[in-house]
Amino acid sequence: MVVKTHPRPEGADLVGNEFEKPATQVDRGVESTRTVRLNPADKVAIAYLVIITSLILFSANRIDLWWAFCATHAILIGLIFLVAGSALTPTTYASSLSAPKSTELSTFPFSPGEFIRGWYPVLLIPVTYKELTYLIPLIHPRDFDATLAAIDHRFLGVHPTIWLERFTWPPLTEILQITYSCYYFLPIALGIVLWRRRAPEFYFWVFVVVLGFYVSYLGYVTVPATGPRFLPEISGAQTIPLTGIWLFAPVREMLDRAEGITRDCFPSGHTELTLLVLYYARVFHKRAFWWLLPIGTGILISTVYLRYHYLIDVVAGALVAVVIIAIAKPLYRALGGQLESY
Repeated sequence: MVVKTHPRPEGADLVGNEFEKPATQVDRGVESTRTVRLNPADKVAIAYLVIITSLILFSANRIDLWWAFCATHAILIGLIFLVAGSALTPTTYASSLSAPKSTELSTFPFSPGEFIRGWYPVLLIPVTYKELTYLIPLIHPRDFDATLAAIDHRFLGVHPTIWLERFTWPPLTEILQITYSCYYFLPIALGIVLWRRRAPEFYFWVFVVVLGFYVSYLGYVTVPATGPRFLPEISGAQTIPLTGIWLFAPVREMLDRAEGITRDCFPSGHTELTLLVLYYARVFHKRAFWWLLPIGTGILISTVYLRYHYLIDVVAGALVAVVIIAIAKPLYRALGGQLESY
């Protein structure tokens, strides 16, 4: 059901549900509608929950609490539908690029309901991540660490984390460990920039973030791996331990506690999402791109240097990012989203 509001006349102030003066001109920016239709990010989140629920049902004989996970996923899907119908959502974008940018951006609603509507898919990501620590070994009870390590060694002749020992330096390790932890904030940082500008691209960016994370999560289920620091063949051959100065150990321990021992190496989500952030920051907000570039570069380097990932994880993460960039716009439109060309 779609109930359209009247277009806001230029210069009019909104009081309750009425404008202070009659409309004299159709707003050339965003037409706001109150809708119960799902947007593309909603549909991606629901699709992921359905896929994971199906895998849980298929593996129910190995998962004691399979019913609890299925019920929780059903509740989350219900909440998505509830949120989708509870806030004012921009669904129709101007087809003309003649409107001044300030006019176009000023039409975005800014309310608690709209904030929840815009940001809840991002908040759902850590919730769905935490269950993977428990679910992956039961859904796919095989680790592929030895296979991934063998691929690295076959193509390079060495294990990358062992070869990188020659460059180990405590100040560098300290910086890279702190930078690595910033990965969780990069997508949010770009989202905040777009949200503050009331940019229509904000909703597209949330869709990209949700798609990127959930594709990587399905990769973790398909190819479970804990990383080179847990593979005896590699960890036993490391001769130089990673050490920092002040913050390396507590930051590393904090990440280990927050993430748990999750089989989340292949593909490298750090690589995939960082590349997506940098690409779309370059497209949507060049100044933000230059601020994020040093952090993003540090994250890409730290993945293998800090012994979290095999090199093949990084390559796979980069390839996934390229595929998502290639399909994002047509998929967004196919799922009902509307976006001006960029």
